[in-house]
Amino acid sequence: MGSLHGLIPFCLVLVLVLSSNHLIAKAHKNSTNQIKVEADFKIIAELAGKNAIPNADFKGLAKLALTKAISNGNAIYHRVNSLLLKTSDMYTTRSLTGCSTNYKDAVGLINKSLAALDAKNYDDAKTCITDALANSTKCEDRFEELLQRNSPFTFMKAKFDLLCLSGLKHINLLVQKERLITEGCSQTLDKELCKSTVVFFLENKGLRLQGIAKLAVKKALQDGTRIHNHISVLLKTTSDQCVLKKLKSCSAFYLTAIEKIKESLPALDCNRYGDASTWVGAAIDSAETCEGVFAGKSNTISPLTPMKIEFSKQVSISLVVIKKLAGN
Repeated sequence: MGSLHGLIPFCLVLVLVLSSNHLIAKAHKNSTNQIKVEADFKIIAELAGKNAIPNADFKGLAKLALTKAISNGNAIYHRVNSLLLKTSDMYTTRSLTGCSTNYKDAVGLINKSLAALDAKNYDDAKTCITDALANSTKCEDRFEELLQRNSPFTFMKAKFDLLCLSGLKHINLLVQKERLITEGCSQTLDKELCKSTVVFFLENKGLRLQGIAKLAVKKALQDGTRIHNHISVLLKTTSDQCVLKKLKSCSAFYLTAIEKIKESLPALDCNRYGDASTWVGAAIDSAETCEGVFAGKSNTISPLTPMKIEFSKQVSISLVVIKKLAGN
C-alpha cells in the first residue's frame, strides 16, 4: 500500500462528506454518527492509499478520440465518393459503392456512441464503436474479394481504427473508475453524495483546501445562476397563473441564494470560515424553500428539481470543505 501522508487532508475532508446523508436537506448540521464516519474513512483511505482511483478524465479522452474518428471517417467517406466519380470499372465501382455505405454507417455509429457515452450507456457506446470498426473492415474486404488488392484507404482506415480503439480503451477505463468509486461508497451513508464528492476531489487533486473551497463555492454559484436564468425563461413561456406565481417566488429565493454564495467568497478570502459556512448554508435553505413552494398541499414536483439536486450537492461539498478549514 502506498503512503497516505500526502492524502490526509483529502481523506479527512471525505470523512466529513461521507458522514453527511442529511447535507442535501440541512447541509450545515453536524454529523450524528461518528462510528459510521470511521468506517467510511477506512474504506476511502485504503482506496486513496493504493492510488486505486485514477483522476484522469477518461470520458473526455474517449470523446476526443471518437470526435477525431468521426472527422477521419468523414474524410474517408468523401474520398470514396470522389473516386466513384472518376472510375468506370465495374468491380471498382461496386467496391467503392460498398465502401461509401460502410463509412457512412461507421460515422453514424460513432455519433451514436458519443450520445450513449453522455447518457452513461457504456455497453451501447462500446457496441457502436465495435460495429463501426467492423464497417471499416468490410470496405477492405470488398477490395480484397473483388479486386485482389488493398483499398486506396488502407492507411486512412488504420488511423480511423486506432482512434476508435482509443475511444474503447478510455471507456473501459471510465467504467473501471466508476466501479471503484461505487464500490468504495457502497457502505456510506449517502452513496450518491459520496460518489459526486470523490469525483470532485479527484478532479481537483493537488489543490490546497482553500483552493478547493473557493472552486466548490464558485461552481455552486454557477449552478445557482443557471437555475435562476432557467426560471427567467420559464417565466416568459409559462401561461399557468398558479405556476407563474410559484416561479416568481422561486426566482426571489434563488436570487437570495446567489447573493449569499457571493458573500461567502470574500469571507473565505479573509479566513472567516464561520461566516462563509453561514452564507453557503443559507443558500441551500433558499433552494429548499423553493421546492416547498412547488410542493404545497398538492405535493407538486418542481420543474427545477433535477437542477436543484445538482446545486444542493455542490453546495454540500462547499460546506464540507469550509467546515474542514474552520477546524484546522
